[in-house]
Amino acid sequence: MIKRSSHLFFLLSGLFLIMGRPATASQNTSSYQDGVAAFEQRRWTEAMEKFLEVLKKDPQNPKAHAYVNLIARQIEMHRRSTVKEKRLALLANASQRLEENRRDSAPITNAILDTTQAEERSREERWRSLCEQARLERDLGHLLSANDLILRVLSENPSHIESQRELSELQSRLRTALDHGATLSIEERYSYEGFYAFGQADYPAALTAWQKVHALLEPSHAVGEVVQHLRALHFLTYEKIARAHADEEKRVNDLRALFQRGLALYDQHHFVEALDVFRQLAIRDPEYPQLGTYIVQAEAAAEKDRARRLGEEKHQQIAQLIQKGSGSLAHEQYRQARDSFREALTIDPSHSQARTYLAMVETEMQRRQDPKAAQLHYEAGLIAYASGRLDEALREWRVATRLNPNYEKALNALAKAQRELAFSRNAP
Repeated sequence: MIKRSSHLFFLLSGLFLIMGRPATASQNTSSYQDGVAAFEQRRWTEAMEKFLEVLKKDPQNPKAHAYVNLIARQIEMHRRSTVKEKRLALLANASQRLEENRRDSAPITNAILDTTQAEERSREERWRSLCEQARLERDLGHLLSANDLILRVLSENPSHIESQRELSELQSRLRTALDHGATLSIEERYSYEGFYAFGQADYPAALTAWQKVHALLEPSHAVGEVVQHLRALHFLTYEKIARAHADEEKRVNDLRALFQRGLALYDQHHFVEALDVFRQLAIRDPEYPQLGTYIVQAEAAAEKDRARRLGEEKHQQIAQLIQKGSGSLAHEQYRQARDSFREALTIDPSHSQARTYLAMVETEMQRRQDPKAAQLHYEAGLIAYASGRLDEALREWRVATRLNPNYEKALNALAKAQRELAFSRNAP
């Protein structure tokens, strides 16, 4: 109570001091605008002084009163936050000392818990204060700063009901301003469009609108002026968020398109081509849904096609050569492995597995001149893993880590596969 009374005393003292100085109407308008600018930049003391100057000329000004109340709450919350941090530090230190002396630290622990719970309440109060501030900005027609405040709350707590309702109201205000030709500069109009699209989760549209603002400002202003203008439009933080969402959306769409292309080839019985597409997808995302199943099915269908073309005898001969070459490769007998895979390709030049293994062998034989060898083995391991061939994936990733002991992706993949293999062996 003493601290709060002291705080109010200083506020009233400032009011009396300012009321003792004369002010013209133009000075009053300037003080109000300066107060709003200082408030938005969180310069609380300066903002308080400006709004008290306004109240000296117009004691009934409701907007200035609202700002003064908000500033007082912000200062009080900042004071409580500072006190709470110091209290937590003291309690933590006391708890450590009690534990070191083997004394009961439960009371200190309970005090820390109480302080933490108070922090939760303080965070809720801060969110309510930001919502109140946003409503004030919205009523003043400052829709950009109001959106900034509400989105700041939602970034910390997406389920905050009050800010969700306020965002809905802001979306309506933005739409109305855009549809009814409100007096807006071209930069403000594009900023409004960006915030409206962002609120609708249409991130590419938000980026397009905000990039138009950059295109308008950057050619005709100095760098410092551009930054100042952009900060006043309040969208820079959300432009980064929108770009991250848009990039992720594009990545997901690209993977989906690749998968759909593989499915189309598979449905048309172009199994070899479909298998190549699925393997490309496996390199980019080995855990893509249903990918493993379609790789296995495409491999089986391609194998059946080859069997029909070559006949069973040649098919068995190739299988033996592949097995022989794989064994030689596992024992690092690269010349013998290369000969086996080449012989398999003389029988069936389109055999994709023999081609892949031959490329691996030749890469391994030239690894001192080819730094990409570890990458090739890592990608081959991804394809094998996506196909469910865990032993083959392990072999490829071991080769990759042998070629490059610091290859983090291969090390992580190898560790994961080894855990899966151990789990499958121990499973009942």
